[in-house]
Amino acid sequence: MTITKVGAGLEEEQLYEELRRELEDIEDGEQRQRVLNRMIRQLKFAKWRKGRMHNFDTYFQNVKPVTLWVVLATGALTPVLLFSMFIWVSLWVE
Repeated sequence: MTITKVGAGLEEEQLYEELRRELEDIEDGEQRQRVLNRMIRQLKFAKWRKGRMHNFDTYFQNVKPVTLWVVLATGALTPVLLFSMFIWVSLWVE
């Protein structure tokens, strides 16, 4: 192919190729059905993960720097606040 596929698209293509090879080797109906079901689950998971990662990437491409600073400040100040509350409560209990 002339189009280069990356990430989950490439993984999905590899899974289809593996499915084709697996099904060529298996002639028994029950075993063939088990392999087919397993591969279908893998393909669905790959497609789901590709969609989730796309949503995640889209969100972080559109996030503003102020939002990142608020998240970082909140994460940095949370332990200080919790420790201060612990000290205040321990002094109040005595």
